[in-house]
Amino acid sequence: MVKVSVVRCERPDVKGALELIDFTPGDYDLVAVKPNLCAPLPYYTGATTDLRMLEEVIKIFKPCAEELVVMEGNGFTATADEAAEKTGVLDVCSYFDVPFVNLSKDIAIPVKGELKALRDARIPRTYLKADLLVNLPVMKTHTLTTVSLGMKNLLGILPGRKSTYHSRLSDAICDIARIRKPDLTIMDAIIGMEGEGPISGSPKKMGLVLASEDILALDITACQIMRVNPVHVDHLQKAAYYGLGESNPAKIEVVGEQIPDVWDRFIV
Repeated sequence: MVKVSVVRCERPDVKGALELIDFTPGDYDLVAVKPNLCAPLPYYTGATTDLRMLEEVIKIFKPCAEELVVMEGNGFTATADEAAEKTGVLDVCSYFDVPFVNLSKDIAIPVKGELKALRDARIPRTYLKADLLVNLPVMKTHTLTTVSLGMKNLLGILPGRKSTYHSRLSDAICDIARIRKPDLTIMDAIIGMEGEGPISGSPKKMGLVLASEDILALDITACQIMRVNPVHVDHLQKAAYYGLGESNPAKIEVVGEQIPDVWDRFIV
């Protein structure tokens, strides 16, 4: 069975979450870490990834890697560089001596495949070449996609205007995962966001960290915790159809805290 860990903590317990899913870091040429920096807003608003989680991830994986980078693409309200500076991510990167890569300035590689929305798109080289891709989403609601979790966080890697894909958002999200899925997703649910997410909602304190090597299983589990029916989340249903992960809760082993002990309804 696929494992998803749920850890209750005041500070992000990344190590504990990884131990529960039996994930042991190996040796890597390039580790690429994708936080959620969709806006130049501090993590305590629930809009962006907790800086303390980013720090823990860097501490765990930098010793295992020839190179570790933190990466994000330009958002709707700010460039990735501006968001990284104002959220404090650049300070974290500077402290640990790791580069920040603006994926919207990265070399873009044409991709092939049976894609629905990204047929003419180019994908940033850093995203494609990483031999360990670590995804750090936030537990949030979203006005267009109902939830913004692990799958939705992938949209940030696209170098152009994200609004270009709003008419086919679910297909675009699934296309990215079909091109290259994260190897590991660690969800920041210390402070989530409900209501008018992904940037204008209200912070919601959950005090949780989730982790899985299966991005879809993690999103399904997060929906259950948020009391959101994943059947009503279009991109998750399409991801299940395309075989991008496990969507059947009966085949997902939740380790650590159990869902009924931590769930809390999010206003969507």
